Amino acid sequence: MPARNRPVSKAIAKGEALSQASNDRNSVLAARGGDRSAFGNLVTSYQRRLFSLSLMLLREPSDAEDNTQDAFVRAFMCLEQYDVGRPFYPWLATIAVRLAQTRLGRRARDVKHKLQDADQNLEVDEKADALGDLLEAERSESLWNKVSTLPASQRTAVLLYYRQDMKINEVAQVLGVTGGTVKTLLFRARRKLKVSIALKDASQSQDQEELQ
Repeated sequence: MPARNRPVSKAIAKGEALSQASNDRNSVLAARGGDRSAFGNLVTSYQRRLFSLSLMLLREPSDAEDNTQDAFVRAFMCLEQYDVGRPFYPWLATIAVRLAQTRLGRRARDVKHKLQDADQNLEVDEKADALGDLLEAERSESLWNKVSTLPASQRTAVLLYYRQDMKINEVAQVLGVTGGTVKTLLFRARRKLKVSIALKDASQSQDQEELQ
C-alpha cells in the first residue's frame, strides 16, 4: 500500500472502531433494560471472532463451541458489571479466555506443566526477529501448530495480539497482567518459535543433502 494512503486507511479504521464501540454501548444499555434482541446483536457481532479465539485455545471444535456459548451466557449474566466506557470485546474475550483456561486445566494439567518446564529450559537466540515477521513469512498451518504448543500464557498472548488484533493494554486486561508482562510473554514466544522454525529449516536442508 502506498505510504500516502496509510493515513486514510487508519482514519477509516478508527472511524469504524468508534462506530462499533457506539453500537456496542447502545446494545449493552438496551440489554440491561430488558431488550434481549439487543444482546443478540452483540452475539451476531462477535460470535465468529470469539469462536475463533476459543478454537485456537482449545483446539477442539466442540469444546470451542461450548466455550463460546458459555462465554456469552456468562457475559449476559454479568452485564451489569461491564463498564460501558471501555471496549466490549476485550471484556468478552476475558470471560472466554478464563473459561477456556478452566477447561484446559481440567483436561490437561500435566501437559501444561511439561510445556512450562520445557520453555524454562530452552536456550534460544537473543536476536530473534519480530514475531509478526515470522507470522507474515510463514502463514502455513504448521506455524500455527507450533503456536499451539507454546505454554498457555504465551499462546494466549500471541493469539490475542496477532490473531485477534488487540492492543497490548487490551491483551493485558484479558490476561489480568501488566502491559510489561504481555511484552515479556510475546518476547519469549518469539524466541521459541524462532528456534522451532530454524530447526525445521535445518532438518529440511539435511534431508535435501541426503537425497543428492
